[in-house]
Amino acid sequence: MLMRLIASVSLILMWTTVPSHSAPVKGSMVARVDARRWIDERLLDRNSRQLPFSFTYGGHASGELIKEWTRRARSGKLDENRTQHTLTWTDPQTGLELRCMGIEYRDFPAVEWVLYVKNTWTRDTPILEELYALDTQLTRASPGGFMVHHIRGSDAKPNDFEPLTEAVPPTGELIVRSYGDPNLASPSSGSPSIESMPMFNVEFGKEGVIAGLGWSGPWIAAFRRDGDRAAWVRAKMDATHLTLHPGEHIRSPRVLLLFWHGDRVDAQNVWRRLILAHYSPRPGGKPFSGLTADANWSNIMDADHHIQQLRWWGDHDIPMEYYWMDAAWTDMSKGWVAHQSQQAPNKSLFPDGMRPIADAARRRGMKYLLWFVPHSLHPEVGIGKEHPEFLGAPFTSPLFPGQKIYALNHGNPEINRFAINSFSKIISDFGVDIFRQDGTAGWPADTGPDRLGISQIRYTEGFYEFWDGLLKNNPNLMIDNCATGARRVEMETMKRSIALHRSDVPAGPDYALTVQAFNQGMFPWVPLHGGAVLTSQLSAYSFRSAYCPALLVAWPEEGLPPRTWITDVAKRWSGLDLDLLRRLMKEYMKVRPYIFGDYYPLTPYSLDTNVWAGWQFDRPDLGEGMIQMFRRPDSPRESMPIRLRGLEPDAVYIMTNLDTAEATEVSGIKLANDGLTVTIKKHPGSALITYKKKR
Repeated sequence: MLMRLIASVSLILMWTTVPSHSAPVKGSMVARVDARRWIDERLLDRNSRQLPFSFTYGGHASGELIKEWTRRARSGKLDENRTQHTLTWTDPQTGLELRCMGIEYRDFPAVEWVLYVKNTWTRDTPILEELYALDTQLTRASPGGFMVHHIRGSDAKPNDFEPLTEAVPPTGELIVRSYGDPNLASPSSGSPSIESMPMFNVEFGKEGVIAGLGWSGPWIAAFRRDGDRAAWVRAKMDATHLTLHPGEHIRSPRVLLLFWHGDRVDAQNVWRRLILAHYSPRPGGKPFSGLTADANWSNIMDADHHIQQLRWWGDHDIPMEYYWMDAAWTDMSKGWVAHQSQQAPNKSLFPDGMRPIADAARRRGMKYLLWFVPHSLHPEVGIGKEHPEFLGAPFTSPLFPGQKIYALNHGNPEINRFAINSFSKIISDFGVDIFRQDGTAGWPADTGPDRLGISQIRYTEGFYEFWDGLLKNNPNLMIDNCATGARRVEMETMKRSIALHRSDVPAGPDYALTVQAFNQGMFPWVPLHGGAVLTSQLSAYSFRSAYCPALLVAWPEEGLPPRTWITDVAKRWSGLDLDLLRRLMKEYMKVRPYIFGDYYPLTPYSLDTNVWAGWQFDRPDLGEGMIQMFRRPDSPRESMPIRLRGLEPDAVYIMTNLDTAEATEVSGIKLANDGLTVTIKKHPGSALITYKKKR
């Protein structure tokens, strides 16, 4: 598998369509051949002994069982870029049905699948356990090692999203997981991206496979050597050991594989393109094109002052697209958990509800974001008071020591339907354009030792149905994927949402540096996310550090006791350099389209204060791009040489320094071979250089 092959004409013709932001990448043709061969051998060959998943059933390994089961296969075209392969195996002895729903991509060297398991008989099945959604062997052409590249998740620390590279050891296993420290989350917690993001790139020689998992619960991946030319990659939800009742069915995590040859950075850009094309939300049926948001805590002001605040932007010729109201818009007198568990606006602040603020935003050409924790219940308020039968058994959370926490169970179809209808109506009535869902979820305990994992599976299935219901009932809606930071980022949620605020790390004096590091870690893996700039640290250096597809202008957390409630909006802005803010906001709007292009790191990842950080975004479809460089506070160097990537060697590019307006013409081959030298005299300081191919 994954050997270099000579492509036939028919296979060459399959690599003809590329996304709008793409140009062919070196090695793509060979990777596409590998993907096609892998699909044929591992999925479509009815005699395959290397199916890319495994399980144990009735104490027997699936590899031995499934070859005796009845197999059915059908394929159909979903659209011009995707073909669906449905493979079904049925055990004639117990009626267990295994269905693999696979999608082959024609515009990328990629394949994805989900497993569905159903009991079609009238009695309980034997025990199904160790359901590995991914279990496959990777081989290399010559002896050598296997390296696993991945990133940390969101643990509210400065090193959130740190890039990691680990070798698969000669003996034993390399384990990567959602979290391993029990203090990070409760045992029943929907937190798939705390310790690590569920994505990894296995590199061997000049080729590799990038994998992503779609599962909003605990997961674990294991990497093990098999001789000097092969390695096994296995991934699953944390635990399954269960019998299925008559008619009952479950699903596995989703798996996405992307095959690559050549340069690993180029491979990550193909991954970015794949995510943008097929794994990103489309509010109103259109690709997400970015946003700016004025981010506020809700109880810092009453409704009239919020309306004054959102009007301020247009009155001062400063572009702003969304008005963001975070927590504390409900009554907080019973404590935080009760406050987050209700959806009735605080009458003392919002006597006419939230709709007047949404309407005022629309009149100014803006949209409206509002914060929710829909899965949180409290017996004294909101849904928990109206429907005590929904409460279930309480559990504990490290976020709220000593308190009983109740969770809305998405795994109960009746409760889930109620939640979909209730929150869909709130979204419509309140005029919400972005549904900001915060908090980590919890599911009920499993009902017995032979039902291990069933509650997590049911909850996860229901959670996706909840979001799908909101999006169906509100077609223009966007979901902000917040889970105490970006703790719920995985392939399924990425299709439906964007993490606008990535981490709850405290915003200290080095916050701009932290945001730079977040960008360096996330951009290769997750193209769409938000960066925050603090108004208390406004400068070109801090502002540019936060350039992401979404840009949040974040205010200090006024309004939370003992802080002062704002009664004069003008005073809030009195200390800001409005000319600088206006210039930077307009600069961001100008360069934002580049952030959706290919990403090339120009410096190593680092949290040190004495180095430079920088990267390049390239839009090959436009012949344009930009370079961002940052001289950190303690760096002694005034200048940094860099070499650019992705440019046409024979083209001439007009390079423009946005600070000095100085423009120069340089050939693509010179920028790639000799590079250019960026000078920043101040520290901390930044440079932003755009380029455009000369026609």
